[in-house]
Amino acid sequence: MTKMKNLILCKKWISPRSFSVLLCLAMLHGNPALADQNDPELNTLFSALKTTANKGTAAELQQEIWARWTAFESDERIDRKMQAGVRLMNAGALRDAEQWFGTLTDAAPDFAEAWNKRATVRFMIGDLAGSKRDIARVLQLEPRHFGALSGLGMIHAQQGNYEGALLAYQAAARQNPHMEQIETIITSLKKRLRGEAL
Repeated sequence: MTKMKNLILCKKWISPRSFSVLLCLAMLHGNPALADQNDPELNTLFSALKTTANKGTAAELQQEIWARWTAFESDERIDRKMQAGVRLMNAGALRDAEQWFGTLTDAAPDFAEAWNKRATVRFMIGDLAGSKRDIARVLQLEPRHFGALSGLGMIHAQQGNYEGALLAYQAAARQNPHMEQIETIITSLKKRLRGEAL
């Protein structure tokens, strides 16, 4: 059993504050043997994310999940490409980032986060159809990807498909109940579908 699993099992015997501190330390000193969506530690992280009531712990767990999704430690060249693409996206060079992530999905077609990053860029430039196609691939590779699910919700909402948006956001919330504003968004969509004032 891994150190992380042992820590999660010990949760019921220690205070929430102590658990949060220990969990953070375990994640900071962790050294995943794998990275990307195939990292076996993701199962433990998701289990903890779904059950914790501590906001600080939830934030650390989300950060660790994203870090493991984004890393590609089995191929340093792919890992560097991901980092370069993120820098382009963060700098606002969206067309260049789209092309860059396209070369990444070609080079590593089973790397879910490469598809998710391109889906994000395509959403930002208004290519909703392209973004939806990329999200479909993300969810084939990593059905728990709450970022892709919430992105799908945004696309459906923008297209006026509020039922589809609600289903996507509900699926995201099942994987990560701590997403910012997720319950407010779900409540608003339910009201809209019932014809109630928002």
